This record gives sequence, C-alpha cells and structure tokens, in this order.
Amino acid sequence: MGQLLNSDLLIVSAAVLVALMGVGLAIYGVTTWLNSGKKVSNRIEQFVTAEPTSSEGDNRRPMIIPREVSGSLFDRTIVSWFKKMLQFLGRFTPEKLVVDLEHKLTIAGNPRNMHAGDFYAIRFLSFVAGIVVAFLLNRDLKNLDMTMLGVGAMIILLSYVYPTVWLNGKVKARQDEIRRGLPDALDMLSVCASAGLAFDQSLSKISGYWDTALGHEIKRATKEMEMGISRATALRNLSNRLEVDDLTRFVAIIVQAEKVGMSYADVLHSQALQMRVQRQFRAREIANKLPGKILIPVVIMIFPALLAVILGPSIPSIMDLFMNL
Repeated sequence: MGQLLNSDLLIVSAAVLVALMGVGLAIYGVTTWLNSGKKVSNRIEQFVTAEPTSSEGDNRRPMIIPREVSGSLFDRTIVSWFKKMLQFLGRFTPEKLVVDLEHKLTIAGNPRNMHAGDFYAIRFLSFVAGIVVAFLLNRDLKNLDMTMLGVGAMIILLSYVYPTVWLNGKVKARQDEIRRGLPDALDMLSVCASAGLAFDQSLSKISGYWDTALGHEIKRATKEMEMGISRATALRNLSNRLEVDDLTRFVAIIVQAEKVGMSYADVLHSQALQMRVQRQFRAREIANKLPGKILIPVVIMIFPALLAVILGPSIPSIMDLFMNL
C-alpha cells in the first residue's frame, strides 16, 4: 500500500511539473507570436508607406528581401528559451554578489559568454536538480534508509558547490596560463623596445602576434589607450582585471619608470630576466611537491599489490603451520 501511495505521489509530481512547463512554454509562445506580429506589421507599414526610389518612368517599388534565418532549429528554440530563463532568474541576484562574480568571470575570460546572472541561474537550477534526484532516491518516506539519505544529502551539496568549484578552477587555470606566458611577453617587449619601438607599439605587436589569454588582455589594454585612456590607467586596469601577482608588480614598475623617466628597454630587460628566474623556481617547487603527491596513489594502488605478490605464496605455509598447532 505504501509503495502504491509513493508511486502515485511521484506520478502526480511529474504531472504537475510537466503541466507547469507546458504552461510556461504556452505563455512564451503567445508572447513571441504577438511580438513577431507587431514586427511584421511595422515592416509591412514601412515598405508600404515608403516613397518610390525609382527613376522617372519606372514605377517599381523596392523589393522586400526576406530576413535570413541563422542558426539551427535547436539554437533558435531550446537554447534561446534556456538563455531567456537564465536571464529571468538572474534578475533576483543581489547587486554586491553580482559585482564580485562579474569580476571572477572576467578573470576566467567569460567562459561561454557567461555573466553573473546566468551563473547564479545555472547554480540555482543545478541545486534544484540535486534536490529532485535526492527526492527520487528517498521517495519511500516510510522506509527511509540512512545510507540513501546520506547519498541524497551529498548529491544536493555537490550540485550546489560544483558550479563554484568549476568557476574557481577556470580562474586559477587562466591565471596560471597568464603567469606562464608573462616572461615570454616581457622578452618580446624588451626586443621591440631595443629595436626602437615605443612601449605602446610594442604592446600592439605582442597583442597581434599572440592568440593567447595574455595577448587578448594586452589587446584590450591597447584599445583603451587608443580611446584616450592614459597608459598608467590602462595598465592598472589590466592588472586589476587579472589579479596576477607577477603582472601587478610589472605594471607598478612600468608606471614608476614612466614617472621618473627611466628607459623602457632597461626596465623590460631586467624584468624579463627576473620573471624567467621566478618561472624556474616555480617549476622546481612544483617538481619538489610531486613525491608527496604521488605517495597517496602508491600506498593505495601499488603497495597492496606488492604485499599480495610477496606474501601471497607464503600464506598456505602459514595456514598449515597454524593448523598443525
């Protein structure tokens, strides 16, 4: 009886969910149809009321060219509806959290052209999906199992935490990529400055040569300079946008060199040499950490197999010894 009641409850919940989705799709379809009708009527009225542009003796009106439809049917329906739903859910995000998250997404390079509202909407939907999965695992409320309850709680926790962990991983990966490419960029800047190019022209050369995250950010800084922003402000915006320690120190030294009138070539050469040394030390640090990290898989995976190979042949002899006793 209890199982039938639980199955009926599950069927009713699924029916209610499907009904809500159907109502939402119907409302969206009606509003889209009304808006499209207005657009079509406005276009027809524009072409009907337009004055003829033909020469004398030619009474033909301009031809109405149909609008080209771009993208697949899936992108124009499901993907578009999903983006609109994310935008709607993102409106309920607190403002301060939006600013902080936008900064994180900027450091990560705005993966999939995602903004703060979209990210919070995705995290909310992931959390709801985790709750639904946990409920399906523990739908038998009369015969609850502590193991399944723990699994459900773990699923809910992972569904809520995973988007944040994914974003933090993206941020760290992009910062590491910029940190690794910075010494090579400084070498190229030093070569360009030694060849007689100005600092702004050297940045433009690097941004046009490198199709990397650092190259894209340098191109953005050069665009800001072309729009009239001072060099010091554009470089500070670059360091604040990425939050990479090495880049922040380099920008501070360049700004200070500009104030005191030092040669850019000498500053860039010394900074490139220092960055290469720091990269070598960082590589050695990572290499020194490997023995400690590899100890765990060795103990879990390899050490039991070695024990089985070494002690396995002696187990029958040990068992016979105990049996004789």
